[in-house]
Amino acid sequence: MVELLVLSVLAFCAFVVIGSLVAAASLAGFIITLPFRLLGFVFKGLGLLIGVPLMLLAGVIALIVFGVGALVMLVPLLPLLLVAFGVVWLVRHAGRAPITH
Repeated sequence: MVELLVLSVLAFCAFVVIGSLVAAASLAGFIITLPFRLLGFVFKGLGLLIGVPLMLLAGVIALIVFGVGALVMLVPLLPLLLVAFGVVWLVRHAGRAPITH
C-alpha cells in the first residue's frame, strides 16, 4: 500500500516537472517567434491598406451592375407604389376644409 502511495507521489512530481518544462519551452518559443508574428501583422495591415481602395472600387462597380438589376425587379411594384402614393395624397388633402366666407 505504501509503495502505491510513493509511486503516485513520484508520478505527480514527474507530471509537475514535465509540465513546467513544457510551459517554459512554450514560453521560450513564443518569445522567439513574437517578432515574426508582429511583422506578419504589419504585412497584413499593409495588404489591407492597399486592398481597401480596390474593395471600394469593386463595391461601387457591383452596386452599379447589380443595382440596375434590382431596380428592374422593382418595375412590377410600380403600380402598387403609385396606388399607395395616391392614397396618401388623398388622405392628406381630404382633411382640409374648404375656405368659406
